[in-house]
Amino acid sequence: MARVLLIDKDPALYDDVREALLPLGVEAFAATTGERGLDSFRQCRPDLVLLDADLPDISGVDVCRSIRSSSPLPVLFVSSLGGDSDVIAGLDAGADGYLVKPVARRVLQSRVGTALRHLGRARGERVPAQRYGGLVIDRLAAEVSLHGRSVRLAPSERLLLFALSAAPDRVFSRKELLNVIAETAAEVNPRNVDSCVKRLRLKLGESRGAPGFIETVRGGGYRFRGSYGGGVER
Repeated sequence: MARVLLIDKDPALYDDVREALLPLGVEAFAATTGERGLDSFRQCRPDLVLLDADLPDISGVDVCRSIRSSSPLPVLFVSSLGGDSDVIAGLDAGADGYLVKPVARRVLQSRVGTALRHLGRARGERVPAQRYGGLVIDRLAAEVSLHGRSVRLAPSERLLLFALSAAPDRVFSRKELLNVIAETAAEVNPRNVDSCVKRLRLKLGESRGAPGFIETVRGGGYRFRGSYGGGVER
């Protein structure tokens, strides 16, 4: 599982980033100052850093320079400082990209996914797909297949499946899943989650009354049954 470090003075942003990156199967860490961020960078050894330019102790540009002096790992600025001089300073410090807040969830997912793919290629690594029996989930390629055949999923269905399967057997509430698919829905309504699950089950070959990959937890929400497909194979 890839590890992403968020260095941002706003602790409330962590939950938003964690939820946004969940469909990618990414583990997120957070630090609210530059110094703590550098300590976390050395300790947790992330694969990618999301960095605010406006930190309470030292500037994000200085943090980026410090990281870049010892590591080639991707650094993406995510900041409310969006002037030309801010963007240029961040890129000149060695950042791989600069996003100005507010950032759409799907944009963040795309940029992080692309950066991690490039990192895997640079390392000569192939990010393995997750296999649950006949179901294969390739997060970074955004592809799903069942018994060797490609499964065409709508964006909301793919995000939902990726989020659920990122934490097999964990129960996700409808509210959590609604946040995952919110940007793909024309209307934010908890019923969208149930409708999305119904369509996804059909595409995964599940029939009414028969157990499948996605289980309804009464009074709780939904969970992905990794054991249904025989467990994870890599």
